[in-house]
Amino acid sequence: MDKCYICGEPLEIIKDKPYKYTECGLDVLLLGVTQYRCKSCKEEYAAIPDPQKLHKVIGIDICKNKKALLHPEEIKFLRKELNLKAKDLAILLGVENSTVSRWENGKKQIGESSDRLLRALFLGCVEDSCEQKDRCSNILEVFKNFPIQRKEIKEKYKISLNPQDWLIPEYACSV
Repeated sequence: MDKCYICGEPLEIIKDKPYKYTECGLDVLLLGVTQYRCKSCKEEYAAIPDPQKLHKVIGIDICKNKKALLHPEEIKFLRKELNLKAKDLAILLGVENSTVSRWENGKKQIGESSDRLLRALFLGCVEDSCEQKDRCSNILEVFKNFPIQRKEIKEKYKISLNPQDWLIPEYACSV
């Protein structure tokens, strides 16, 4: 990438600056990602290697490591990464279409059972590099660490990742 997509002027390379990756709709900080800035129009770009794997790792991180109930943007992210329409997710979770809509727009908090089921659904669908028996035990391990009843935490869940976190295949089973 030598020239700006907007004005065609030369780009300067920015290294070692954390990149706030908002393209996925979540608060994700990427470390070690090469960025570019146009010297003329000041437009900025980032070179994100393999965004599909990155999104998979973000989803796995949310499902395995976030202890609080899912926030609206996380529910929407997981649904989209599963390539599901809201009505299809509603069918899978056994809720009304309007319920999924309310979760995603923040008008209603997701319930404990639906939160766990959505996480299990995501983990079961994306962890293709894991053995089937490992996949089930990984999901079970995640839920063992959750309290029976969780409270909503208003603070956003923050994710910081380095490229090797999503480019190394073994990481998917160990997040």
